[in-house]
Amino acid sequence: MRNLIIFIFLITTTFAFSQIKKLSNKDLFTLGKVWGEMKYYQPVISQGKIDWDAALLNTLEKQKSKKKSVDEIINEWFALTEKQTADNIESDVPKHDSITSRNYDFSWIKKSKILNNINKTRLSQLIKTPVNIGNYYSNPEFKSNRYNSANEKSYNISNEKIKLLELFRLWNVIEYFYPYKYLLDNSWDNILKKYIPLFRNSKSHLDYEKVLTLFSAKIQDTHVEFSKTYNYDIFGKLTAPFTVQIIDNGAIITKIKDKKIAEESNIEVGDFITKINGKTIQQIISENSKYIPASNKSVVIREAYNYLFSGNKKQFTIEAEKENGKKYRSKISRVTRIFRNEWDKDGIPDYHLHYKNKDYEYSVFDTNLGRLKSSFRIGNKAYIDFSSLVPKEIDSLMVSLKDTKGIVFDLRGYNDDGGLLKVFNHLFASPQFFGIKTQPDFGNPGKFYFVDNIIDEKYKFVGENNPSPYNGKVIVLINENTQSAEEMWGMVFKKVPNVIFVGSQTAGADGNKTAIKMTNGNELKFSGLGIYYPDGKETQRIGIKPDVFIKPTKESIRKKEDLLLAKAFELIDAEK
Repeated sequence: MRNLIIFIFLITTTFAFSQIKKLSNKDLFTLGKVWGEMKYYQPVISQGKIDWDAALLNTLEKQKSKKKSVDEIINEWFALTEKQTADNIESDVPKHDSITSRNYDFSWIKKSKILNNINKTRLSQLIKTPVNIGNYYSNPEFKSNRYNSANEKSYNISNEKIKLLELFRLWNVIEYFYPYKYLLDNSWDNILKKYIPLFRNSKSHLDYEKVLTLFSAKIQDTHVEFSKTYNYDIFGKLTAPFTVQIIDNGAIITKIKDKKIAEESNIEVGDFITKINGKTIQQIISENSKYIPASNKSVVIREAYNYLFSGNKKQFTIEAEKENGKKYRSKISRVTRIFRNEWDKDGIPDYHLHYKNKDYEYSVFDTNLGRLKSSFRIGNKAYIDFSSLVPKEIDSLMVSLKDTKGIVFDLRGYNDDGGLLKVFNHLFASPQFFGIKTQPDFGNPGKFYFVDNIIDEKYKFVGENNPSPYNGKVIVLINENTQSAEEMWGMVFKKVPNVIFVGSQTAGADGNKTAIKMTNGNELKFSGLGIYYPDGKETQRIGIKPDVFIKPTKESIRKKEDLLLAKAFELIDAEK
C-alpha cells in the first residue's frame, strides 16, 4: 500500500512538473500576437529570410526541457533577426483615395501585463516606423491587391505545436488582412483567447476538425469555407433521400432522390417535417449552426442542409404531416452524401409562375444552347435570369424588350461574368459610379486603402451615355442565395431610377474569395477585399434588403409557385 502511495505521488508530481514547464494560455495569447506582428512587420522576417514557422515550433519544443518567460522568448526572436540583413525595399503605394485604420489596433502592446518595457518599445517601434516591409508571407504575387498565402509551409504531422502554429497563422491572417474584422460580433482578441485551449486540448482528429470548423465560423463571413470540407466527419457521411425547403419552423420535402426508400417510408413531395429524431428543426439548427460560417441569419437557415438529416447511422426518424393535414411518423434510410452536389441549395428552385390564373414555365432548359433560357415574355412584361444570361445576347435581347412596361431581373442564381455589365448600357442614361472597395496596405498590415472602384479603374463607371434608356419599370429578385457577385450586381441595379427589390435579405458576403494555406495543405477561404456603396455603407453581413419583403409559403412551395416573380409582375401591372 505504501509503495502504491509513493507511485501515485511520483506520477502526480511528474505531471504537475510537466505542466509548469508548459506555457500558460495567457503566455500563448501574447506570443501569438507578437509572432504575428513580427511576421508581417519585422523587415528580415517579412522578407522571408527567416523560417518563422520554425522559430515558433522550436520555441514550443524547448519548453519541454526548460521553461522560459515570454520576454525571454521574444528576446530570442529578436536575436534571430539580428543575424540577417534586410533588403532595402522602395515603398510602392498604390493609387488610393484614403486609408482606413478601423481594423488597426496595437494598443495591446502598451496594455500588456506580461511584456517588459524593453519589448514593448521594440514592438511599438516596428509599428511606428514600418520600413523595408516585405510581402513574403502576405503578398508574393506581383501587384496583387489581396493577401496571398503561396509561401506558407504545410506539414505531414499534427501535434500540439502544429495545432498552435495553425491557430496563430489563421488568426493573424484575419487580424491583418480581413477587411471586415471590425464588423465581427465578438472581439477578435477574445476569439484567440478562447481557442488557444481548444486547439491545445483537441486530442482526436475529429475533435480537431470540430475546433477548426468552430473557429472558421467566428469569422462570420459566408465566403468562409474549407477547400476540403470537414462536414462529413462532423455531421456524418450519410444524408436524407430527399431535399427540403425550410419554412415556418419546419421543412417541406421538395424532391425525392431515392424513390424506393420513399415508397418504403411513405414519404412524398409536399410532406411537412416538424421533428427529426425527436428534435424540432429549430432545436437542430440551434445546436449545429455554430459550425456554419454565416454573415447573417438568412444564411444560417440556408446552410442547415449541411446537418439537418446528416449522420452516420443508417436510419433516422421524422414526424411530419401530409398536405391533407394527416400526421405521421416514419423511419427513413439515409443515402451517401456527395459533397457540394447532395443538395439543391443554389440557384432558382424548379418553380413555375402562376399569374392571372395561368401557369408559365420560365426555368426551361434549351437543348440547342445547352443551358437554361435566359428570358421569357408575357405581353408587356419580361423576365431575365442573370444566372443563365450571356453577354453576347444582351444587346439584341434588351432592344427586343424596349417596348415592355417592365422587366424583372432575377439575381437568385449565380453568374460572375463581367460582360453582364452591358445590361446597364440599356438601363442608364449616363455612366454611373456604383461602389468603392478597400484592399490591404501591405506596407502597414492592418490598414486598408480605399479605392474608388470595385472591379478596376476601367469599370469605375458602369453604363454609357444613352439618350433613350429603358423607361419601363425595373424589378430585381433577391433572396438568401443572392451572394457575392450577385450582390455586386444588386449594388449596380440600385443606381437604376425607381428600381424595386423584391424578396428577402441576401447572403451578405461581398469581395473576392481569398485563401489561407493551412498547415495540412488545406485552404481556408474568406472575403479578401472590402466592397462598399459610394457612401461607404457595407453590403457585408447586411446584404441587400428588399423594398418588398416576400418569402415562399407552405402552400407556394407545395404548388411550386414562385411568389417573388408573381409579386414582381403585379407591381409592374400596378404602374400607371
